Amino acid sequence: MDASDINPVMMGFNKLTIVRQVALLIGFASILALGIGVVIWSQETTYRPLISNLQDYNAKEIIDALEMNSIDYQINPITNIVMVAEDDIHEARLSLAAIVAQTDEGVGLELLDQEQGLGTSQFIESVRYRRGLEGELARTISSLKSVRNARVHLALPKQSVFVRDDREPRASIFLEIYGGKGLKKEQAEAIMSLVASSIPELAIENVTLVDQKGNLLSKDEKNDEDLLAGKQFDYTRKVEKNLGQRVQRILEPVLGVDNFQSEVSADVDFTMVEQTQELFNPDLIALRSEQLLNEETTSKVDGGIPGALANQPPGAAEAPEEAGAGDGGAAGIPTEKRSEATRNYEVDRTLSHTQHQVGRLRRITVSVAVNDRSIANPQTGLLETLPWSSDELKRLELLVKDSVGFSAARGDSVSVINTPFLGGAQEIGEPDFWRQPWFWEIVKQVLAGLFLLIVIFGVIRPMVRSLVDRGKQDEVAQIEGELDDLGEGDDLFGDDKVTLAGADEFLLPGASDGFERQLDALKGLIAEDPARVAQAFKKWINEGAE
Repeated sequence: MDASDINPVMMGFNKLTIVRQVALLIGFASILALGIGVVIWSQETTYRPLISNLQDYNAKEIIDALEMNSIDYQINPITNIVMVAEDDIHEARLSLAAIVAQTDEGVGLELLDQEQGLGTSQFIESVRYRRGLEGELARTISSLKSVRNARVHLALPKQSVFVRDDREPRASIFLEIYGGKGLKKEQAEAIMSLVASSIPELAIENVTLVDQKGNLLSKDEKNDEDLLAGKQFDYTRKVEKNLGQRVQRILEPVLGVDNFQSEVSADVDFTMVEQTQELFNPDLIALRSEQLLNEETTSKVDGGIPGALANQPPGAAEAPEEAGAGDGGAAGIPTEKRSEATRNYEVDRTLSHTQHQVGRLRRITVSVAVNDRSIANPQTGLLETLPWSSDELKRLELLVKDSVGFSAARGDSVSVINTPFLGGAQEIGEPDFWRQPWFWEIVKQVLAGLFLLIVIFGVIRPMVRSLVDRGKQDEVAQIEGELDDLGEGDDLFGDDKVTLAGADEFLLPGASDGFERQLDALKGLIAEDPARVAQAFKKWINEGAE
């Protein structure tokens, strides 16, 4: 086989030693595998978390839904996080929402519509009614936004005609709440009130409410104080918001929307105080009642035995007593007088009962930061920022005080300062392009392409070119040897031998030179003396025929 028919790459490869050939093959295979891996990495699907915790849901239903919709998914065995392809995340969430909506509603009062046999006892009928009632209550409770599923158990005692045998009905409710959501105390009380109102003679105290974590929600008395504190906190925030809106309404027409910031802090007293006071004024006396009594009694004394003293004491006489003549003397007429006055006086008495208002403002603190004002320069026409004067700030402070009902006796504080703002409020736009998922997909593709180009043009091409050059160099060396043999074998071409030898000496490059340079040298030799080159080719043909 002629050397010209051999692939230059194979010629260069065959010139290498066995060790270098094996190393070259291993390196080429490694580069090829690495390139394939980069391509696969660039085409790899990006997964995003769909469910943070699989234990909060029915895993079988979710997996069945993903497989039914042909959605590729992965489950982390350590964190239980379900990952789906980024392109299918929205479809997966819709499927998950449909599964969550299809909760186990159980059976309701439709049990009573089923056909019953003739041998159905009263006990079976009562059990069916109770189950239907439990199912209806569970459906109603499950319709709440924060409740995913609910189960209701009723303990309805049999009615008795004897009062001593009467027992109160009871109810137990199990709630499955959505992950990340809590049930407020008001909502728990509403659920218990709903169940208590649906069962005759069922008191709300006999309703037990438990969630899926085992927390008792029906009798959580320790949270009463927390609930009261929460209400007080909400009331304080409401007062502060109301006062802040007053400040905002009074300053916006003067300063503008984005030229000031205000904060209001209110100290609210929630102490409940009741006071009863009774006062007496001894200096102020009032006549309440008066009663006067005057008595005068007049009686005639009868005469006694003449000449004997009467048994009545003598009355007070103004004239000397004179003995009566012949009849033993006459006695005087006694008179009795009595006067009585009863007066009742009332001392001034004041009784007052005072109940202080709960939620009374104890102190108000208002802070207002005002931005520099913008004024157009009449010369340049550009806006310039200038600070507010002290008089203008005092006027603004007076407006703020009047708007919030400032009271110095209460210890209120209002501060209005002027400071330049760093910038107005900016709307939150779309995230930067380099934060978008599509950007990183493009980056992966570009990196993979660059890596392949580097491998092809930086590693594979130099290796192949080196092998080709090695093969071409061997081929040129063989041609040069044949030319030398042609010049030495025929005397007819003695002059040609000198000429060709001179051409080889001055025109043909060495074997270590590049193939392109050697080829250019041969082309130049043919162009300079084509006849002698033709004779050389004729000689080669004759030798090949022999």
